[in-house]
Order: sequence, then structure tokens, then C-alpha cells
Amino acid sequence: MNPTDLPACINAKLKRYFEQLAGETASGVHKMVMQETESVVIKFVLDTVNQNQSEASRILGMNRGTLKKKIELYKL
Repeated sequence: MNPTDLPACINAKLKRYFEQLAGETASGVHKMVMQETESVVIKFVLDTVNQNQSEASRILGMNRGTLKKKIELYKL
């Protein structure tokens, strides 16, 4: 697998996360991963379209109102 392949990168990060737990119990991993990746994707698309929320919402395939809420949620 190519080291720049997104699933490979996610797997590597998750492996490191679980290794760093050092015996602690993992909790809320799905929510954590979804929030962290969603905010990165939204920021990348917004930066790519010079903060044009209408264009970003089209590219992301989400309603502009939903995008606005996520921008506020993630403080982008």
C-alpha cells in the first residue's frame, strides 16, 4: 500500500493512537476520527475555494446551512 494512501495514513495514525494509550481504555474513537477528519476536509476545501461557502458546500455535497454550522463547530 502506498504510504500517501488515505486509508494507510488513517491506519498508521490509529495504530499509533492505540499504542500511546499504554493500557488505558479507548473510548469514542469513531467520533474523534470523524470530527478530526471532517474539520480537515472542510478547511482544505474552504481554503481551496478562497472561503466561498457556496462553492465549498457544492464540492462537499452538503447544504450551505450545514456547512456554516460545521464552520462554527470546528472554529474554521
